[in-house]
Amino acid sequence: MSVAAAPAQLEDLRAMAQELGALLDPEQVPGPDARARWVAELEDRVYALSSALPEGTEDFDARRLWEMLHALRRATDAGTDDDLELAALMLGDVARRLGRRLLHDELDDPRAAADYVLRTLAPVPATDLARLLGVSTKTVGAWRAGRPVTRNTERVVLVAHVITYLRSSLTAAGLVQWFAAPRHQLGGRTPLEVLGADLAPAREALISLARGARGQLAD
Repeated sequence: MSVAAAPAQLEDLRAMAQELGALLDPEQVPGPDARARWVAELEDRVYALSSALPEGTEDFDARRLWEMLHALRRATDAGTDDDLELAALMLGDVARRLGRRLLHDELDDPRAAADYVLRTLAPVPATDLARLLGVSTKTVGAWRAGRPVTRNTERVVLVAHVITYLRSSLTAAGLVQWFAAPRHQLGGRTPLEVLGADLAPAREALISLARGARGQLAD
């Protein structure tokens, strides 16, 4: 379920989710003497994040945050390190999933999506960016200058969403190559060719492909 918030609000919410996820990295789980303070900070952050969401604690991921936090508290009280690390991992997974959801909601705005693509692919020549986004190099320059994003908005949003699944594993040049390589999952077509067709089926095909590629690249 998406959240109904303005892009600036979504960016703030996403930062909160990222900070919570960072606290739950397995390497950040403290020793027994510091755990009470750590759990108290986690509680404060879960409360702040769930309260700031437009749906509050009725939000699905907010409910999951509280459920996993309760599990972490129980593991802390029991004093079992393995259970505590597992509970922290599960709570961190919920925080990161919420962060990804908020990022995707943020990128549903064409201006935010264009900025994300241009920022992520900053080293890429304008000609390659224009081909990827289906616009002219002049339009790419205008978007870089902050002009309104009114052309090919659905394609811009889709490209941004696809990149979110790949950017942690590929360089900017690698991302461009990913879009240009033929894929058997696409019937031998390239993602670029799919983008040039009907975007409704293209979205499902490309998101599925990018998710699969992320898993393969992470192995």
